[in-house]
Amino acid sequence: MRKEEVKDAGSAREVESDTFKCPGCGNFLKYDPESGKMKCEYCGAEKPVPPVREPMELFYTSLSEQGFSGWGEVKCIQCPVCGAKTMLDKYQTVAVCPFCGAPNLVESDEIPGLKPNAVLPFRITEKTAHESLKKWMGKKFLAPSDLKKNAKTSKMSGVYIPSWTFDSNVFTRYDARLGKTYTVTVGTGKNRRTETRVRWYNVSGTVNSYFDDILVGASTKMSQKQINKIGGFDTKNSIQYEEEYLSGYSAERYAHGLDESWEVAKGIMTDNIRNQIRNLYPDADRVDYINVYPVFNETKFKYVLAPIWTSSYRYKGKDYGFVVNGRNGRTVGKAPLSPIKTFFFALFCAGVAALLIWMFYLLFLS
Repeated sequence: MRKEEVKDAGSAREVESDTFKCPGCGNFLKYDPESGKMKCEYCGAEKPVPPVREPMELFYTSLSEQGFSGWGEVKCIQCPVCGAKTMLDKYQTVAVCPFCGAPNLVESDEIPGLKPNAVLPFRITEKTAHESLKKWMGKKFLAPSDLKKNAKTSKMSGVYIPSWTFDSNVFTRYDARLGKTYTVTVGTGKNRRTETRVRWYNVSGTVNSYFDDILVGASTKMSQKQINKIGGFDTKNSIQYEEEYLSGYSAERYAHGLDESWEVAKGIMTDNIRNQIRNLYPDADRVDYINVYPVFNETKFKYVLAPIWTSSYRYKGKDYGFVVNGRNGRTVGKAPLSPIKTFFFALFCAGVAALLIWMFYLLFLS
């Protein structure tokens, strides 16, 4: 039995090349979200996963992203069409890309970079993901009425997408110019009128802020906006990365590095700090500027793998992609439009707009 020592965050453990083999029939075990164990799809045998441990958050420095960390018993596969690079267990094979469905995947050299130190295991099974898709179809108001019944869904792929989380204590000096509006009556006779003016004033001070698990997506296949659409991820519940959770699934290698993502996180924190300062002055209703000078202290990060189910369905000869959040079941995707429903909805909107214009004319112009 070949063994490989894997060092991770200062600790070491042995990973056996047949760790994922079924003790009953010899087939490979897959992580099962329903039981939270490794499970054989053929004979039903189960094996526990390693004890759950909290992920070790690492201090961020200018040298954090240097060097290379192998993932252990995994290989890198690249799609020749969309360019996605995903990681698989050594024993696994895939026929098509989990993101675009293209065939003829090729094995690639591993990309230099960091190894995940945290994972959010799948909580939603493929069966539950199918049920979530059907519910989503039923809520698409402008979709054809027979979509839910006649859509043919392809087999889903379970994929872990990469993300970074950042914690930081931030001390911020600031100066700002704020304003309070007021009205005055000026002129006499026919020229008498009310004017709105702004009384401006300058403020300055300091604020202390603590940010915990600011999430920055690192995938080329899912933007931050798309991640937000599927409800985000509960990264505070992430656990220490273990290869067992990857068994039976694939994992996209991060495309946006740690340093690049830290700049995004700093922008998120800075915007939040400006809002925090703005709330310190509730009487002000105008803002000319808020200058902030943040100092980020004790910054830590995690490289987290977050789960999604991805696939497509076919309806009347066309394919429509969709994604299901592997933690909460929330679904987003594309859906066909019913020409009849769309026509009557547009007609309804036009009628409402015409009614509002008519009411405005009666109230203010007649």
